[in-house]
Amino acid sequence: MKGRTSVALLACMVSLAGCAGPAEVLFNNSIVVDHLDGNYQRLASCTYEHLARRYAQLSMTDLRERQTVRIALTQAPLTHWELSFVDEEGGRQTRLESTSGSYPSEHALALARACAA
Repeated sequence: MKGRTSVALLACMVSLAGCAGPAEVLFNNSIVVDHLDGNYQRLASCTYEHLARRYAQLSMTDLRERQTVRIALTQAPLTHWELSFVDEEGGRQTRLESTSGSYPSEHALALARACAA
């Protein structure tokens, strides 16, 4: 029975993955949180600057090839939350996504929205 369950689970994961591998399905989940007016890099920098005053374990990663900037709050040994600022419409809009760990605080989201105002 255990072997059949494993095969069924693997088949399900492969069918869900399409062209992506099963690891991407499990570990690259993202949820669109909001759409903001403005350039993704400017909004990410502004948000990071404000969040860094409150959180010491904050990191920012610029993924230029993906036109994405990620801000993550890490509490060893895991990432507590991660926000991605993704370019849309040639820099006029930014898609804000939550990607791994738990959902970002409302404070973090409010700061990102305030930077767009």
